[in-house]
Amino acid sequence: MSDTAILEIVELADGEVVLRPAEAAGEPLVSIRFSEEAVELLRRSRFDVAREMLDHAITRTHLWEGDEEDAAEEAPATVH
Repeated sequence: MSDTAILEIVELADGEVVLRPAEAAGEPLVSIRFSEEAVELLRRSRFDVAREMLDHAITRTHLWEGDEEDAAEEAPATVH
C-alpha cells in the first residue's frame, strides 16, 4: 500500500471550497470561503482561484512535509 494521499478539491453546496482526503469523511484539511463581494467579482472563476490558492499552499510551502520544528519557528502570516 502506498503512503501517498489522494486529495480532492470540492465546492460544497454553500459555495465553500474544501481540500479533503478523497477516501475519508469528516473535517476538511483546508477550507476557503469567499465573501459575497468576492463571489460577485470572481463569478464563475472562484473555483479556479481557490484551486490556485490550494496549489500554492501544497507545492510552494512546507505544508504536509512533516517539518514541524521549522514550521513552529515561523511567524503566522495574514494575507490581505
